[in-house]
Amino acid sequence: MKSSEDLGNTATKTSTPTPEQLRALTHPIRLRLLGLLRINGSATATDLARMTKLNTGSTSYHLRILAKYGFIERDTELSSGRKLFWKAKQLYTTIEDPSPDSADVENKLDAAGAFMQVAAAETTRQILQAASDWRTMDSTWQEATTMSDYAMMLTAHEANDIAKQVQGILLAAMQKHPLIQPGMKQTAQQASDPQRKAVAMQFHLFPIAQDLLK
Repeated sequence: MKSSEDLGNTATKTSTPTPEQLRALTHPIRLRLLGLLRINGSATATDLARMTKLNTGSTSYHLRILAKYGFIERDTELSSGRKLFWKAKQLYTTIEDPSPDSADVENKLDAAGAFMQVAAAETTRQILQAASDWRTMDSTWQEATTMSDYAMMLTAHEANDIAKQVQGILLAAMQKHPLIQPGMKQTAQQASDPQRKAVAMQFHLFPIAQDLLK
C-alpha cells in the first residue's frame, strides 16, 4: 500500500453528499473501503482485498461505484498501466440536516436514515474488533483505550452545542496529528515512531429510546 503525500494536501476536508450519492455509500463494503482509503492513503483493489479478506473482483466493483459518485478518484501519480491506485477525495463525510420545509425533504431523510444504519453497523464492527484486541495490547494502550458513555438530560439546543464543542476538539486534534505524513506509508510512519498508532475516536450523541425510560 502506498501514499504519495499527505491526504490533507490532496483531499478536500469534507463532503456533503446528495441523497443519490449517500445511497451509493449506504453499503457496508463501500463504506469500509472508503474508510480504509482515508486512513491509509492511496491503495489498489488488491491491497484493499487483502485488508478486508474480500476478492479483488468485489473490491474493484465497489471502488468503481465510489468513484462514479465522487467519493474517490484515481491517483494518477501512483497508477501505472493496469495497476490502478485509488485515493479518497474527502477526509470525512457530513450529512445535511434538511429543514421540514426544504425541497425533497422525505427523500433526504430516507437517504440519511439508511446511511446512518450502515454507519452504525460499521462503527460497531470497529468497536468489537478493538474489544477483541484489547487483551493483547500493550498495557499503556490498554489504559488509553476507553469505551465510555455519558447520560444526561438536555434540550436539543444544548445537545447540539455540546456536539459542536466535542467535534471541534476532535477536528483540531486531527489537524495536529494527521494519520499520514507526506511521502510515508502508514506502516512506515508507525515504524519510525513505534509509540504512535493510528487511533479512532468515535463520537455518538442521540436521545435514549423512550421505552428504556421509566
